[in-house]
Amino acid sequence: MFNKSFIKTIVLYGLLAGFLTLGYCLFVKSLGQVPLDGKKAPSVLLSFVCMVLAVRAYRKNNTDQTLHFWEGLAVANLTNLFGAIVSAVGLYFWLSSSGNTILSDYISQTIQMLQMPSVKNGYIKEMGVESFNSIIAAFKVLSPKDIAVDEIIGLKGKIPLGILVSIMISLFFRKQYVYIKNK
Repeated sequence: MFNKSFIKTIVLYGLLAGFLTLGYCLFVKSLGQVPLDGKKAPSVLLSFVCMVLAVRAYRKNNTDQTLHFWEGLAVANLTNLFGAIVSAVGLYFWLSSSGNTILSDYISQTIQMLQMPSVKNGYIKEMGVESFNSIIAAFKVLSPKDIAVDEIIGLKGKIPLGILVSIMISLFFRKQYVYIKNK
């Protein structure tokens, strides 16, 4: 069953994952890049590392160092969720702050990229003019809230990407109780 360190492990490593993501975004911004979308993708690896560390620490805190699959799965997924929430809240406030042009820079760069003839013609050929225009319109009204929600549950968000990884982590760290039969 879950031990006393369950919540403490999740909070500690979730905070670490969230702050590492925000630190990575600040680093990318200091390089003069917009730290959103594809530039932010490597931060998912930081979350995966924190998931591994959380499951390892949780197993180590068990008196006999055992870990059931479902315990590892719960610790990894909840650590990932907590870290995603921390980074989403941080991104929301960072992008909402006055004088911050990151979101407007991201929107203008993306629309410029979409308007390039080769990209535009490819989209129109595959999806049609109406779909292409709706994509452009959606980017024009993108808000910090949309970025924060996407950080958690979007297609490139931490929860969808973390589920498969949490299964692999749980299988790797799983160590069952040893039962001795009486003769």
